[in-house]
Amino acid sequence: MTEVRKATTGTGGDGAATVPISEIAGATTLKRNILSMPEVMAQSVANMAPTAAMALLPLLVFLNAGNGTWLSFLIAVVLMGCVGYCAVQFAKRMQSAGSFYVWVTHGLGPGAGHIAGWGLQLGYIATGMATIYGVGIFGADFIHRFIPGVDPLNPFLLAALFLLDVGVMVTLAITDIQLSARTALTLEAISITAVLILVVSTWVVRGPIDTAQFSFKGVVPGGIITGIVLAIFAFVGFESAGSLGMEAKNPYKNIGRAILWSAIIIGCFYVVVSYSQVLGFQPTNGGYAKSSAPMPDLAALIGLGGILDKVIALGLTISAGACTLACINASARIALTMSHDGMGVPALTRTGLKRTPYVAIWTVAVPMIAFPLLTTILRQSPIDGTGWTGTIATFGFMTGYALVAFAAPLYLRRINQASPLVWVTGLVGLVSMIIVFWASWKPEWITAILPFLPFPPISGVYAWLPPVFVLWVAIGLAWYLIIRRTQPHVASALGTRYETVEQHTAQAG
Repeated sequence: MTEVRKATTGTGGDGAATVPISEIAGATTLKRNILSMPEVMAQSVANMAPTAAMALLPLLVFLNAGNGTWLSFLIAVVLMGCVGYCAVQFAKRMQSAGSFYVWVTHGLGPGAGHIAGWGLQLGYIATGMATIYGVGIFGADFIHRFIPGVDPLNPFLLAALFLLDVGVMVTLAITDIQLSARTALTLEAISITAVLILVVSTWVVRGPIDTAQFSFKGVVPGGIITGIVLAIFAFVGFESAGSLGMEAKNPYKNIGRAILWSAIIIGCFYVVVSYSQVLGFQPTNGGYAKSSAPMPDLAALIGLGGILDKVIALGLTISAGACTLACINASARIALTMSHDGMGVPALTRTGLKRTPYVAIWTVAVPMIAFPLLTTILRQSPIDGTGWTGTIATFGFMTGYALVAFAAPLYLRRINQASPLVWVTGLVGLVSMIIVFWASWKPEWITAILPFLPFPPISGVYAWLPPVFVLWVAIGLAWYLIIRRTQPHVASALGTRYETVEQHTAQAG
């Protein structure tokens, strides 16, 4: 029987006991080593939903950064690259369906690991809600462009699109992870191609050089910083390939590459698309700031309305649907791993004939669809709902990002492989996540310290979201402390079910 080491100290070494590989969460309960590098990367790309992210986010960044919009996105690429590089340090040494939950445990201990997984779970579920809203918004807009008499905000139409999205994506997630990955890859490829056609068309019509953007005309430093805060929102979910560690081919190379390269490649896509949107609207004298559907409107501005605008509307719908699928897959696998560790309902560990965690999939899908349906019944704007759920999701993701950035250099020092570069990237990742969260909660404090960085005040529902997030973290922490007090053997073993590169090599041999 193949034996592997199960760390009890979070370091992967001291005090470790041996357990059969059959006991490792995801080692036999998930279908192993079937996903290629493109299929693994599709999980991260789909979770980022790049086409949907580019639907409105560049406009929000533009309202603060103006002609420096592209620079805000470029700096965000660097910051997310730092977080991704820290994640790679774990991904090339150990794999588990729990991803950051397991990795943070090895740098900061089981309590921090649990909070990382708890935060990511909030991120995936809330992002799933946001993308379900997105399918409704973009899908209804697509239908409206073909049938102008249809009200794109009709609650019955929106609810039907919500249910269709979840029904299709849950079916795909339960059927086969490889089918899920290939579907996500195909859907995102279609939608990204449509956007790139718009970008190239804009360059042909307007010319590729925009002197106003390269000279940063009218830009102030505070606007760039505010733009970075917003631009980071476009990257959340890039780490989700880590949840496929037990199902990927050559995982010790492909998982880390998928995480890092999805942030860099899609980040560069963001830079190009945001630059092109600002370029395309330059002759309209402020028309960009007034647009409610920038990409379809841009298609009309450059003479491709009636064709490309419909294709883009469909692409946005597809991108949002692919992200729903990615969120379901990642959230279910974290739930599976945490439940294997005794921090969830045992039923969540069940898998079906295709070795997909079908109970966990349904469990995470229910709240994803419930909130959009409830707010739609209450006649709340789906656009507002997208903003609320997207913001709370970002807080959840940033918890995992900050902790993995902090954990990576400490983990490497513990195993005597300290790296100055990891210390630098870890510090940059940690500090940037703290600033982004604080700017979303108490921006006036930052402005008081740095008056040249003005932030808009937070009001309405958005003022309540940070306290709601803090409550979520407090519940997760209280849960862990109760388990540690009542079942110390369970608490000490959290995040220790994983496979190392040495064990993987031995098993393959």
